[in-house]
Amino acid sequence: MTQNPRKPNLQSESIFNAVTEVNLAVESAKKMVGAATMSLDSNMLKHAEQAIADAKQALMQVKNQTKNVEDFVLQRCEKELADAEHQLMEAMQ
Repeated sequence: MTQNPRKPNLQSESIFNAVTEVNLAVESAKKMVGAATMSLDSNMLKHAEQAIADAKQALMQVKNQTKNVEDFVLQRCEKELADAEHQLMEAMQ
């Protein structure tokens, strides 16, 4: 990603927006997992599984874009996704 000389903080804004989107995807996945595990509906479980996969993909893309940035938000998102995935796998057994 190149930095725009007229807007020196454009790159950091872009990174912030990407991290925010990942955080929202993780929060959405967690809510879907919670609802799916409460109902144990097979369709909801599948949708929750897909939401986790989508959030993981978004997280990996942002981590690849920000290799030199240690971001506690991304680390928290990664842990929360792992916890949600574990919860979903337990419910699916």
